[in-house]
Amino acid sequence: MCQSNKVSTLWLRGRLRNIDHVCLASMVANDLDVTLFHYDEISNVPSGVNLADAREILDLSLLDRLQCIKKKENNPHIPIAQFSDFFRIFLQKKGKGLWLDTDVFVFRPFTYDSKKSFFCHEGKGRIGYPVLYLPSNHIIIKEYEELLEGDSLMPNWLGFIRGNLRPFLWKLLGQEFSPSDLGITIYGNDGFSRLAKRHGCFHEALIKDMFFKWTGKETDKLFQEYDFNNFLVDKKYLGIHIHRKHWEKYPVTPKSFWEWALKKYGQNIDG
Repeated sequence: MCQSNKVSTLWLRGRLRNIDHVCLASMVANDLDVTLFHYDEISNVPSGVNLADAREILDLSLLDRLQCIKKKENNPHIPIAQFSDFFRIFLQKKGKGLWLDTDVFVFRPFTYDSKKSFFCHEGKGRIGYPVLYLPSNHIIIKEYEELLEGDSLMPNWLGFIRGNLRPFLWKLLGQEFSPSDLGITIYGNDGFSRLAKRHGCFHEALIKDMFFKWTGKETDKLFQEYDFNNFLVDKKYLGIHIHRKHWEKYPVTPKSFWEWALKKYGQNIDG
């Protein structure tokens, strides 16, 4: 086995949210070698994080191809999220290590085998896309490469409703649309999960609890008074995907996980 602690992630530009600062600091504190890729100036980056030019991975012009046409109100949120979906795949192609979303909090040190895939169940039959590692020659990477090289970004892995029915109806009604109008997850957890099943590697997904004990609205518990001690003492929990980042705008709740994490890793937050 070839064990690695290399982790990479992305922040396009500007100030990191406090949640991302705390999560990145937790990665560094738990002996992960963290590289944060970016396109323009960024701030509020915790010490110990390596910075790198994201242009070496993927040209930012892809954002233009990911714009919503039918549902323009979803710009720029969906295009940025979907750009990140492609970026993490091309990180794998270039051997830059395990992808962790900037809002993944890490509880303890861990390594992964760089010759094997590393991803986890998220629930509801999907793989969690915030935590992803693929060897650089993995066949799923080729799927994203071929899609990016084509004239259209319409995936060939969608289900019947999004892949056939909805586009058919929109065309029938004379409504212009782009693939991004089909939903935020078409290149992300839904798309990747479908590709993992197509290529017979879905069974390689690790246990949900590693990073996705709570998902969606369940992660509100991280910002409320709630017993989170199991995360700290049970070694099966490597981290948690924070997900509900809007909570950082509200007053900190006493005895919450967020209060604890902020005190532990938020001492050097900018302003």
